[in-house]
Amino acid sequence: MNATSKIESSEYSDLNKVIGWFLALRWIACGGVFVSQLVIHLFFHYNLPNNVLFTFTGLLFIANLSFTIYYILIKSKNLSRNELKAFFHIQVCSDYVLLFLLSYLTGFLENPLCYYFVFHIMLTSFIFSSTIVYIYVGSLLVMLISVMAAEFFRMIPHFPLNPTTNANYFDVMFIRGAGLCTTLIIAAYLITSIKRRIEERGRKIEFELDRYKSLDKIKSNFILQVTHEIRGPIAALKGFHEMILKGITGETTQRTRETLRKANRRTENLLTMIDEMIDYAYMKAEEKIRYGITGLYLKNIIDANIDLFLNAANEKDIQVASNCSRDLSLITSRDLMNIIFSNLISNAIKYSPAKTTVRVNAEKDKDKVHIMVKDEGIGIKSDELDRIFEEFYRTRRAREIVKDGTGLGLSIVQKAVEALNGKISVYSEEGKGTTFHIYLPSSNPNGTKNEKNQGGNNEQ
Repeated sequence: MNATSKIESSEYSDLNKVIGWFLALRWIACGGVFVSQLVIHLFFHYNLPNNVLFTFTGLLFIANLSFTIYYILIKSKNLSRNELKAFFHIQVCSDYVLLFLLSYLTGFLENPLCYYFVFHIMLTSFIFSSTIVYIYVGSLLVMLISVMAAEFFRMIPHFPLNPTTNANYFDVMFIRGAGLCTTLIIAAYLITSIKRRIEERGRKIEFELDRYKSLDKIKSNFILQVTHEIRGPIAALKGFHEMILKGITGETTQRTRETLRKANRRTENLLTMIDEMIDYAYMKAEEKIRYGITGLYLKNIIDANIDLFLNAANEKDIQVASNCSRDLSLITSRDLMNIIFSNLISNAIKYSPAKTTVRVNAEKDKDKVHIMVKDEGIGIKSDELDRIFEEFYRTRRAREIVKDGTGLGLSIVQKAVEALNGKISVYSEEGKGTTFHIYLPSSNPNGTKNEKNQGGNNEQ
């Protein structure tokens, strides 16, 4: 890649924004220069070529107006990378030339305006490589030294900013010139060095981030492999418990059956945790799984998930109510919808006291479907509410009520909702309950419009 034309930034959209920032700064500079010249002309009566100065100010105005029209009206604030490169070079060159001429016509080395070149070096360093910066600074130094020599040998006139000090100007001009040149060189070196260090630190961070992503992928694959291997034997163990409880293996005492029921509940909890780990591993997989999209009646999905946890609700004397039109349908993923409802409903039952109600509602809201899962449970403290979607996080009150748990359920729900291009939010009051609001688009992620199932054919 050509080093003299390289723009060192991967943020293409940010560079387009920087163009607008450059234009705004130049408009401020136009106004400042014009007002300063007007004040000097009206009140200080310096012997300056005011007509030439006002002409250059007009040129600065015309140049920036041309840049603005080209950027906003012609290109609609969207330049290609090659256009950005050329546009930056033209603007930087015009700024250097106009500032140089303005400073020369207003006292040159006795004018503090010369030190404004430091700001131009900073802006140039932000956009271009160190090589480009040193080319600009080198060209500027050649111009400064050439004009200094031409003034000293009276080849060109000097326009004193203060006529009373004009006699001493040539005595100290080389000291001033040396100070200005060394300031510009040091500024260029420091700014480019700082930028280089920042870029090196950024590369190290990117390397560590890639390493972290690699380790995270290994962790997810390990979880997936181990949980798959464990799930089979535990599911078989649960089946054996149920066979004994049903009397298939012969008669058992009441005490044995009670012990088996406790063992079965623990086995179910363990299976739930394993299923959460499997869902988590799939959600974290680098290659996203393409879930099947189909037309679904939402009430059928809600009722099916309520039935799964009806026994758990009955054991705690909790009523689970739903309010959803039978005609409400959407095109979505059955698997992800089951993940969402099963986690939210099971959590609502798990953390609600006896003789309360869990409500699952769904309704059409313009071009979206609004799903609400509300309980009258323990609620969540305000300082913990922002963390409930974090992986492996469980609130202190939740850990007190239910010892077992991965803390992955709500994280999985959030990822499932986002996979369906939806949004999830939560409202909770401690001791009064929690409400989850989910908004899903009526059309599927591929943009197909929702159509009502004909006769429920897709609900098999």
